[in-house]
Amino acid sequence: MNHDMFASLKAIAAGDTTQTFPTFWTHEVKNPLIGIIKGFGSFEHDRYGTQETVIVERESGELVSAILNEYLSNGIRLQNAAIGDLILIDFLGKERSHNGHQFNRFNLVIQKV
Repeated sequence: MNHDMFASLKAIAAGDTTQTFPTFWTHEVKNPLIGIIKGFGSFEHDRYGTQETVIVERESGELVSAILNEYLSNGIRLQNAAIGDLILIDFLGKERSHNGHQFNRFNLVIQKV
């Protein structure tokens, strides 16, 4: 796949003001995020500190940014996810750990292209 990872930046530089910025993906059970990885980023959150993100283009063309918890962030690294790979993030619901802390359970699948 010969993908120009700078295409959107080049379009903005050329004066294209129709470029859209990703919206944040809201994880919901039975509403998985499926698409093509377009990039990675991070931002500073007042309460939680540095938050890592993945930018995904859905089949519809919509760009969304998913905030990565520790499980997702580690999974992306372990599966060597890269721009252009296919990604599935499926929110499976809330669970409790052995010590009683509640956490979000996800399924993460990366398919290399």
